[in-house]
Amino acid sequence: MEILITLIALLLILSFLIKGSFLPRWGVVAVSLLLAVAVRLVIPWLAGQPAATVNGWISAPDRMLDGAVCVVLEVVLMMTFCFAWPARSSVSLTPLLWFSSRSLKNARGSENHPLLRSLLYYPGVLAFPAVCWAWSQLLFSRPGIDFTRFAWLAAFCTLFVALGGSWVVRRFLPEEDVRLEGLFLVNLFLLLLTVAATGAITF
Repeated sequence: MEILITLIALLLILSFLIKGSFLPRWGVVAVSLLLAVAVRLVIPWLAGQPAATVNGWISAPDRMLDGAVCVVLEVVLMMTFCFAWPARSSVSLTPLLWFSSRSLKNARGSENHPLLRSLLYYPGVLAFPAVCWAWSQLLFSRPGIDFTRFAWLAAFCTLFVALGGSWVVRRFLPEEDVRLEGLFLVNLFLLLLTVAATGAITF
């Protein structure tokens, strides 16, 4: 189960980095700063908790089932973006975004549609707890470490990786369709692992 949780956290972070490659530069900077600030604030609080307590939050069946529901919702949003973004210049997005009752047939550039723009600027919020959980595991594996210094170091590393990771993805995968396929596959694997983890809890 611990291996499944680790893989799910890594895929959430990878999905976050790939999704960030679609954001404008100011969006990447803003989201990266928010993630770094979250890490800086959460780590000192986690340091005051016993390692068994933190791991117990993750391994508790009820919370894992709640987390699985959140992961599935995130996967749905990401996959919807993967289908909707290539169709932004097509005649209508209504078949893809079935919850939108207004046709985009006469829109002047469907990329400005509020639903599509919401999907574009949604970076993947579950990457925040995934990153904090990953840093907590490293924190608890280094007893006696200076928590304040570790929190600042983790925040700067998170900021660097979030900014650099999105840039690397866009630099080496400049084609949007390739990045969309990668985002779709990452979230497909994420969904399969979540189903496997849920099955392990249930049975």
